[in-house]
Amino acid sequence: PADGTLAALEALIQTEFLHAMDAPSLALIVPVLHRGLRDRIATTKRYAALIAGNICSMIHDAKDFVPYLPLLLPDLQLALLDPIPDVRSTSAKALGSLTRGLGTASGSAKNAGTTIVDNLRPWLIEKLRQEDLTSAERSGAAQGLTEVLIASATTIEQVMLEELLPLRSHPSASTREGVLWVLTFLPSALSGSNFTPALLDSSLPALLNGLSDESEPVRDVAMRAGRVLIRAHGKANVDRILPRLEEGLSSDDYRIRLASLSLLGDLLSLLGGTSIHSASNSPENAGTSTQDDFRRAERAQAQLALALGKETRRSVLSNLYLARNDTESPVRQMAVTVWKTVVAITVRTLRDILQTLIKKILAALASGHLEQTHVAGKCLGDVVQKLGDGILPDLLPLLQNAILDDNNEATTRRGVCVGLSEVISHASRDAIVNYLELLTEVVRDALCDSVEDVRDMAASCFQALHQVVGQPALDEMVPSLLINLDSSSLENSARALRGLAGILKLRSRELLPYILPRLLSTQPITISHTNALAGIAEVTGATLYTHFHNIVPALLSSLAFVQENEDEEHEAALRECCRSVLANTDRVDNLISEIASKCSNDKPEIRQESCWMFQVLVEERKDRADFYEQLPIILREFLYRLNDDSTVVRKANHAAFKALTKHVPAEDLVEHVEFMQNLLASMVSEARR
Repeated sequence: PADGTLAALEALIQTEFLHAMDAPSLALIVPVLHRGLRDRIATTKRYAALIAGNICSMIHDAKDFVPYLPLLLPDLQLALLDPIPDVRSTSAKALGSLTRGLGTASGSAKNAGTTIVDNLRPWLIEKLRQEDLTSAERSGAAQGLTEVLIASATTIEQVMLEELLPLRSHPSASTREGVLWVLTFLPSALSGSNFTPALLDSSLPALLNGLSDESEPVRDVAMRAGRVLIRAHGKANVDRILPRLEEGLSSDDYRIRLASLSLLGDLLSLLGGTSIHSASNSPENAGTSTQDDFRRAERAQAQLALALGKETRRSVLSNLYLARNDTESPVRQMAVTVWKTVVAITVRTLRDILQTLIKKILAALASGHLEQTHVAGKCLGDVVQKLGDGILPDLLPLLQNAILDDNNEATTRRGVCVGLSEVISHASRDAIVNYLELLTEVVRDALCDSVEDVRDMAASCFQALHQVVGQPALDEMVPSLLINLDSSSLENSARALRGLAGILKLRSRELLPYILPRLLSTQPITISHTNALAGIAEVTGATLYTHFHNIVPALLSSLAFVQENEDEEHEAALRECCRSVLANTDRVDNLISEIASKCSNDKPEIRQESCWMFQVLVEERKDRADFYEQLPIILREFLYRLNDDSTVVRKANHAAFKALTKHVPAEDLVEHVEFMQNLLASMVSEARR
């Protein structure tokens, strides 16, 4: 019998039955099937499963077959978990045929069949969740469950929604994989109308979640299931599938973006009648591959326009082009592959989708999501590089409006600055020169923003602009800011100050000689110029020291003037400016020398304010202690002012001396006791002469 099983099964397959099989015939055939299903040869098991599945269509009364179910069903269940795919597939179909045949029976046969089928479904679900099974065995259980569900009277949608799909988030990876295996076989097994919208809408989230699963086997099965779903129902349900895939392109998980791109490529290829993987990549076909690919892409583009409509097609291609600039290399490569499959001429297509693409870029720039903002900025620069300078007149006003719109959040304005920086970096120098006035206007508005992050990004834009055109960028921007600095509107003045500070943070060495004379031109220094000087000092500490010979005398004269005229508001602004200058400079030695030179001025008001400046210097820089090397100069001026003719000078000197002894450690002051003794002795000698 062992040697004749295969021959017997082949003979049965080739036999044409003219009459229904009766009980005696089954008594002869079933033992052969039983032996065949337990055979070690894959062909024997496949033939036996095929015949077992067809028996129900060849018997007159299903009750004749019911007694043999306990014998054959375990064999079919075992074959369902076979390593060979053909054996699993044939066994699954056999179980479906048996379920369908027993479902049409009547009386006791139907009751017996129903009991067996009811026990079969829980067994199959249990196998899907069993952790010690291989992926192949789990796929066999999923295929068998699919066939049983289709063949039984049970509503597939109900079973999927209530029993299987809730398991997609199960802690066990094997369970999640089993659910996805069912979704792999179900779409192709169901005809279009039977795969209901509710079932499709519930399956897509499970697939997308599986694409980002931490388990690689689960991700592989999810991708396989997605491709099967698109192949089987993509054309009929493109309006439901496409939005889900577009959502996946903006996911934070790069695996979902990559998988969504791959599935989107499958869908577009299906709709366009082309293939992502070119068949003409071999060396012998290298000469003709470009023309072949071009013609295929032309046909695909025409088909997509018909299948999707103009607006949907533009939206899909815009998302695809954004993905070409993704932060992850595999995503970029996949996006380029899909793009080349459905687009023949990139520049022509970009011009067609430009309006839609710009809207999506601006939305991504405004998202506040750092990765999306980066991708959108890169994409915008790429568009400018490919389409040339002609789009700048239309693009720059959009960016400017986004910056000036008070309703936009800071993240939006910062994102727009990212895009603007990319535009400047990728546009030609001639284009930058031609549109310099408009560009500087946009950059200036961003530099004057109230949020520091936006100003920092705008400073990068200015730096890029200055690298391209040089001095003209400053000439276009700075004069208007200086004019606004004197504006009667406090808001405009504050905006101008923020803009100047942003530029000076980058180009202080070139700009300070141009700006400071204008700020110090009036005596006393105006409040607006005083506030501007305070703001400038905060960002130019490394270069401001070269202008102390102008700044310190101007501040001292202004303080003396406003104090004499008792202008408290003006005096407060000047003193705050002094504190900013004294606190932020990097070269304290130059500062101390300049103040010391004014301590012996003929005017007591100047001497008084010089002592006050020393006091502020000590208070503001006590933690840095970077003036200790200059203590002899400070102490010398303090000792000289002890016998000053003016009472107000002596009071200011006393306050400064008190601040020095308070904030400088005694051990550092002790080192200068001998110097002070000698200086006092010299002063006494001079007084006696």
